Amino acid sequence: MGVIKRQTIKGSIYSYLGVAIGFFITIISTKLFSQEQIGLTTVLAALSAMYSQFSTLGFTKVIERLFPYFRDKDKNHNGFVFLTVAVGMIGFAISIVTFLLLKPYIIEGNREKSPILVEYIWYLVPLIFFRMFFLMLDTYNKMLFDSTTGSILSDFVYRVGNLVLFGAFFIDWINFPQYVFGFVILLCFPTVYLAGLLIYRKQFNLQPKLEFIKTPLRKEMVSLSLFGWLSSLSAVALLNMDTVLVSKYYDLSLTGVYGISFYFGTIIMIPSVALGKISSTIIAEAWKNKDMETIDDIYFKSSINQLFAALLLFILLVTNLHNIFKLLGPKYLGGELVIILIALSKLIVSSTGVSTQIIGTSHKFKVQTYSMVFLVVLSVILYMIFLPLWGITGAAFVSLLSISAASLLRVFYLRKSMKLFPYRLVHLKCIAIGLLAFAIGKIIPVVDYFFIDLIVRCSAISVVFIGLCYLFNVTDDLNLIVNKFLKQIRIIK
Repeated sequence: MGVIKRQTIKGSIYSYLGVAIGFFITIISTKLFSQEQIGLTTVLAALSAMYSQFSTLGFTKVIERLFPYFRDKDKNHNGFVFLTVAVGMIGFAISIVTFLLLKPYIIEGNREKSPILVEYIWYLVPLIFFRMFFLMLDTYNKMLFDSTTGSILSDFVYRVGNLVLFGAFFIDWINFPQYVFGFVILLCFPTVYLAGLLIYRKQFNLQPKLEFIKTPLRKEMVSLSLFGWLSSLSAVALLNMDTVLVSKYYDLSLTGVYGISFYFGTIIMIPSVALGKISSTIIAEAWKNKDMETIDDIYFKSSINQLFAALLLFILLVTNLHNIFKLLGPKYLGGELVIILIALSKLIVSSTGVSTQIIGTSHKFKVQTYSMVFLVVLSVILYMIFLPLWGITGAAFVSLLSISAASLLRVFYLRKSMKLFPYRLVHLKCIAIGLLAFAIGKIIPVVDYFFIDLIVRCSAISVVFIGLCYLFNVTDDLNLIVNKFLKQIRIIK
């Protein structure tokens, strides 16, 4: 757990720095750009995420599960980088053909209600290419026990660059088309940097070694790719189809409102993202060694640690909705329920720990694929029902149902098939403390001065929640960190 803890903390630090900048950017964007312009960047990011995941052809799952069998630095990992790049190029070619076939329908469907999307649709081509290779190279780099570089690039560097673009737009150095061009460059840059880093570390050798891949291994790779592709595409569809469908049923203005509200809800997931990236590497090695004790330990600790962090963030978010919308302005009112529902879905996901990584790197990976495909189909049906009825609140409600259902199904499947279960009585203890902290946050009267209200409310909630979790020993990692701090300031020996 030492490697996981160090890299999770490091990744989370940069992620939260990125969130702080992202929060600032989100507020500024509502003042600088129209809702339609915000909706454009939201849809470009969502569509390119779905297409880029499609382009991987599921090979990221091959990397996660089978790279330990290729690993040999002296032999250039037996041609694994060549395979990765070759599959990526094939996937990109298929994606571009699909995009060209669908482009006339996308243009026709948006010509009237969202003409700005039609104007910038060609940016999807470079976005698909670079974001696809980032997924591939980041997964490969993660398997080399470096899970933080990708997080720093996507969570921190991207947002710092976006902040610079905002400044340039604010002082009229650039116009909106130039901003969109810069936005695309920022989304593409992490791939270029990561490739350069791997070359510098001598971990990027394109020499093939196809003779290493014997028939049994080849069959397993094909099977993993197929099911990994369906699973990954389903997962990214569950995360992005709400944004795409909101733009289809309504327009980019309402998509912009939804995108801003959705951003605040996803803050809950930051510790989970950092933990998931490094833990899958350790879990894959544990499966290879049939080390169930390590897997069970990681599962439990990831669950309680993520519940602790996510629950605190959820309480802080929900009790400060009045402050958030005071910053966003009246035109974004109506997004309150979106934030609550999305944040609640992320809280449930966080509480399940590394269940996705355990199933995805095990011999039972096909089950996850079947369940994800079923949930995508179910979600599409539910979106078609609730989006016209409840608008963006309906989209958030379906996201809550589908994402939560997928997460809880994984938990119960692991319990039944592998005798692994993350929840203990200590989880109920954490939730009880959370309810108390939430009640305290709600009974504090609202103060007209924004910063005073924010500081007092957040401080009271944090002191109660963290303090009681420490006293009742909810998570060993929290107690270790607090005790280390108290020793440094000489309160305890």
